[in-house]
Amino acid sequence: MNRSTMKLSSRFLMLGVLAGGLWFYTGYGFSQADQLRVVAAKQPGSPLLIQITNVDSSNPLQPRYQYSVTNVGDKPVRAYAIKEGTSLDAGGPVVRTSFTNFPSTAQYLTPYGVGYEEGGLGRSYQVPPIKVELSVDFVELADGTRWGDDTAKSGDSLDGMRAGGRAAIKIYREVLASQGDAGLDRALSSDNPVPHEGQPKSDEWTRGFDMGVGFVRGRIKRAKEKGGKEGVRRELDKPYDSSGGRQDP
Repeated sequence: MNRSTMKLSSRFLMLGVLAGGLWFYTGYGFSQADQLRVVAAKQPGSPLLIQITNVDSSNPLQPRYQYSVTNVGDKPVRAYAIKEGTSLDAGGPVVRTSFTNFPSTAQYLTPYGVGYEEGGLGRSYQVPPIKVELSVDFVELADGTRWGDDTAKSGDSLDGMRAGGRAAIKIYREVLASQGDAGLDRALSSDNPVPHEGQPKSDEWTRGFDMGVGFVRGRIKRAKEKGGKEGVRRELDKPYDSSGGRQDP
């Protein structure tokens, strides 16, 4: 085979690769005219304003997008949930909710403060999404006031976390007082150290309770690594979260 034949074959091979790639994207309904649209729903009266800052659909089956969340009210925000409705075709959207909780007063989203979020991480689709609509599903202000439809029951999850965290602090204080440091170490290593207290509101509440217990256990272990016995005592003297007046993370 001479050089001119080899060059011609290489050109046909490259054209075949390009054509195959074009077929891959258009075969799934993707084209330049079908770029993913990420929009924020209009929600009059919402304490938070969502604004889209960037959309990356270079990989149409794994799109990524960034957005800001601004506190447009006059009170600090200590927790919120953003609902993401992803439309793949003419059917109903796939709905997910991302929850953010600020456990200390130092972390509050203050009036006119801005937080930044990223969506799409770790997700992939069989067909390219057509549209993502973001909306505020739940907000809790620093005074305990709540706003939103809360379709994901984020309020229940938050209530459960607080109940679990407070129950864990109470029990670990009692164990430390009656059994000392060795007893506290055993309690922290137990598979079921804190029984549920109160009547669960929902499955979300129950999961939240267990998460709250886990958060407290993690904090105590980190406090011991950094400050020893005194570090543990200082941690147990703190409230669970900002709803009880916790000031630092």
